[in-house]
Amino acid sequence: MSDRIRELLTSVELFAEMNDEEIDDLTLLAQIKKLEKDTCIFHAGDPADAVFVVASGRVKVVITSSDGKEFILTVLGPGQVFGEMALLESAPRSASVVTLSAVEVLVINRSDFQRLLDSNPRISQRLMAILSRRLRRANSKMESLAYMDVAGRLARYLLDLARDHGQRLGNGWVVVRRPTHSDIAHSIGTSRETVSRLINEFEEGFALVNKGKFTYIRENLLE
Repeated sequence: MSDRIRELLTSVELFAEMNDEEIDDLTLLAQIKKLEKDTCIFHAGDPADAVFVVASGRVKVVITSSDGKEFILTVLGPGQVFGEMALLESAPRSASVVTLSAVEVLVINRSDFQRLLDSNPRISQRLMAILSRRLRRANSKMESLAYMDVAGRLARYLLDLARDHGQRLGNGWVVVRRPTHSDIAHSIGTSRETVSRLINEFEEGFALVNKGKFTYIRENLLE
């Protein structure tokens, strides 16, 4: 199991500049946890006692309105970190995280993670860069909700999805696993039926192709 954890840690951007000895030390601190689809890893308002790294599968970060409507802030996949914000500011969780598939997550408890940041400035710098990118993405999402029509919001969502999680095939296309139309709707503030209609229109316009659970998007649209 320790070999598996070490392999996963070396693939995480946050820990990419750690040397072998540091990775070995971190391997002793991390635990791996397997969760089924639709499992809530933590709820908004829960105390922050650990930071998590997605080892396999995908999770969604969500907030829920007072009337029970869910809004998806982001979807995270292998190698991406979540749960670190509350640890840094000693505050309760600001959002909930729910599995979109069966997942494996690495768990590092609060005190170990804080010691890691104190002893390794490079990790702190990388964490700041990751948080900065998330802030820019959040600002972009708020801008699209405020100023774009639904088609524009959907197009931006799909392009961001391809940039963040897509695989370039080298033939002019990028392939990415597509969330459900319901999850997409919760991310861009519209209905599932509208998402389905617009994706069909994008497909008819040759911007993308859907095959099963995957979407192929023209690579030149990402430039």
